[in-house]
Amino acid sequence: MTDVVGEGSADPIGLVRELTRNAGHEIRNALNGVAVNVEVVRSRISRDADKKDLVPFAERAMAQVGVANTLTESLFAFVGCVLAAQARGTLRSVAGSSGRTQLELMIYGDNAEANVSAIKRFGELTGVGVEQRNGRVILSLSSEGRSHSKE
Repeated sequence: MTDVVGEGSADPIGLVRELTRNAGHEIRNALNGVAVNVEVVRSRISRDADKKDLVPFAERAMAQVGVANTLTESLFAFVGCVLAAQARGTLRSVAGSSGRTQLELMIYGDNAEANVSAIKRFGELTGVGVEQRNGRVILSLSSEGRSHSKE
């Protein structure tokens, strides 16, 4: 195996960003495979009157695929923004009130609005507080964390 981060290689943060993007692509591929198979099951169930009681299970599975896709997209937007802020030197971690840790980063550029929106979705799905003050985005994490998403 060759050393990827050697002399003359790409920026390490850029490599992490690219690996994260590749992982997201593969996760979405897997979720899309699940969604297609659930759709086939749902379609076949709807044609068989005896199996109609299984439709809600297929519907919930499709909803969870949607949640997982949204979480995947927002997680990778978040990671990209954190890496960019780290590279620019605008990433800070501070102790907040009530045992919460705060992560502050600056988000700007062409995709700033989309990235902030994705980070807010990430916060909603993971129980992380997200606050926006001008170009700064502050994420607040409680010390005990959170074990599962809202759905």
